[in-house]
Amino acid sequence: MKWNDISDKEILDTVRPMAEHTENSWNEKNYKGFCHFLIDESFPEEEFNRQIEESYDAYGKHTIADLVAIHRNPDHVIVIWKVDLEERKEQGLLIYGFREHEGQVLIEGCSYHA
Repeated sequence: MKWNDISDKEILDTVRPMAEHTENSWNEKNYKGFCHFLIDESFPEEEFNRQIEESYDAYGKHTIADLVAIHRNPDHVIVIWKVDLEERKEQGLLIYGFREHEGQVLIEGCSYHA
């Protein structure tokens, strides 16, 4: 996919459902659902559980909020949203990277910063 050739709306229409699925899976503590759209299917379940243990009680559920930025590169795109955190008044940032892999757009990485 040539990210520079499509509109912001087209990018968001493509990637937001994957990000929402991934965030909902995090909220449900569902490892398999969380990994569903990840390029790196070998993301360790132990790491997922460690991250849940480390931050879930402090921040609670994540909900994607306002778009902050879309950064295009020739072979991938980074999308940054604000994220509402159930257990915290202040919003955080949610950062996702997407790229085409074996004919479909997938998540190359995701993180949140609170």
